[in-house]
Amino acid sequence: MNGVFPMELSSLPIIAGCLLIPPLVGSLVDGLSLRYDAKKQGGKIPPLSQPFQEVFMLLRQNNGAVSCEPFICILLALSFELVALGMLGLQKNLTPILFLQSAGILAMGMARMHHSVPGGGRSANCELKAFLTRTPLLILVAAGIFFATGSFSLAGLHEYPRLLVIDLPFLWVSLLFIEQASRRDVNEPSTGPAPAFVKLANSYRSGIILLLAGFFFAGNLVGAVAAAVFLHMALVWVGHIQHRFSWRQKSKWGWGYLYFAVLLNLSWIYIKYWL
Repeated sequence: MNGVFPMELSSLPIIAGCLLIPPLVGSLVDGLSLRYDAKKQGGKIPPLSQPFQEVFMLLRQNNGAVSCEPFICILLALSFELVALGMLGLQKNLTPILFLQSAGILAMGMARMHHSVPGGGRSANCELKAFLTRTPLLILVAAGIFFATGSFSLAGLHEYPRLLVIDLPFLWVSLLFIEQASRRDVNEPSTGPAPAFVKLANSYRSGIILLLAGFFFAGNLVGAVAAAVFLHMALVWVGHIQHRFSWRQKSKWGWGYLYFAVLLNLSWIYIKYWL
């Protein structure tokens, strides 16, 4: 990581920051969002710490409502997302990161097919469609980074002559689509600690997507984290005015156009640097 981060900063603080920032920032932004909604509707304004309080309250509740198998799948998904985010923060190779990310999505999908977990009861067909729609896009993003930089590693981004988003704009947009689609999948939680772990896993999954999108605007971790936080706040703001954006209601055909744009972007970057 020479030239990317100060040598005196070890890997441990970087990993700790990656593990703490997503739930903290996510909860703070959610708290601001709840206060905005309450003020707009003329209701009682909740405390900024309400999302934290909800998670801690769920952790203290009994887990009797959730059977053992889906709970194990939730813990596996959380573990995969944690490791993937830590590796991304260290700017490691994207191949194992995306493998762990995909494994986490699959494990959470298996858990959500049970009625006893948040958003549960979805059919295997729905989960398989969601997995097969979004995971290939992540693979195409990694391929685009390889075509542009010549490596699957993010450690050399500081040497890239321009911002990645300039060469790979549609791949960056695809990450935002994946993040927004994942948000729409999350339903209101039930009771018990399982929903708290689902919230944490979702926050780390969002952190992976947003941090990867942040690297499109910065060649170092600090800049990427700042960009990821800004993107998170912007996406929450878009969620408040989603009724004005018809593309959210037409996402079924929107994915087809997105895949076409991504493949067009990949073809252009391949021709530009490899032919």
